[in-house]
Amino acid sequence: EEGLYDGGGGTVPELTSFLSATADLQALADKILSSKRAGDNGAAKALVKEGMVQLCAVKAAHRGAHDAAEELLQRAEDERLRTDAVSQQLQNLQYQKHHLNKELHVCLTYQGTQIDVISEAEFEAAVPEADRGGPRGSHGYELGRLTFEMQKREDQVKAFKSQRIRKTLFEQKLASQRKFLDSIHGHLDSIAKAAEPLLKEFTKGEAAPSLEGGDVAAASLLPAPLYAIYMQAFAYQEAFDGGVQAAIDGDLKEAEAFQKEMMHVQDTP
Repeated sequence: EEGLYDGGGGTVPELTSFLSATADLQALADKILSSKRAGDNGAAKALVKEGMVQLCAVKAAHRGAHDAAEELLQRAEDERLRTDAVSQQLQNLQYQKHHLNKELHVCLTYQGTQIDVISEAEFEAAVPEADRGGPRGSHGYELGRLTFEMQKREDQVKAFKSQRIRKTLFEQKLASQRKFLDSIHGHLDSIAKAAEPLLKEFTKGEAAPSLEGGDVAAASLLPAPLYAIYMQAFAYQEAFDGGVQAAIDGDLKEAEAFQKEMMHVQDTP
């Protein structure tokens, strides 16, 4: 019976009852065997009947012992799981303790460097007295200054990132517009080339060699549209020798004076 104990340090009654019933059954078997050897069949039969009853008791005790053993095993498993959980918590606490000790050692041995933070005057002007963390020079006050400085720098970083994004967007837009302008450059060249004949018609060039000296001077004073019409008519006259007569009528000096006056008006701001 040694070693059959429950979780509380006492023996398991069901297991003890089973062992006791088994021992009684074994004792009856020994008595039956002795009666058979002695030739006392009547006593042997009575002992057999008693043994059958005891066998039923052993079965019942065995069932109770089995159930008790299953319950005990389940309790042991539950205790094992609880122990594992507590052990894990202990390991976590030990790790946290080790980490905090390292951090405390770093803080205690920190010599420090000068950090350029907001001045006390600026801090007090920007933060109400109730939110400063304490009087000037206290730990709460300095912690409030550092917190305010950190928030200010975070805002500046956000603003910088926003401006960088805007710069990227503008660069992309500029590249797109430059690409568009490069694409229409060829079209503009084609349009300018196609307009060259019309441009020549409405632009005064060198006087035709067949014009006489007076006609050259008079033609140069005409507006561009009239000049183009006159030259076309004169060219037609020269080409077909008749049918059309092109001439400029009017006072040449008045035309020259009017042209100078118009040039003066255009040059005046």
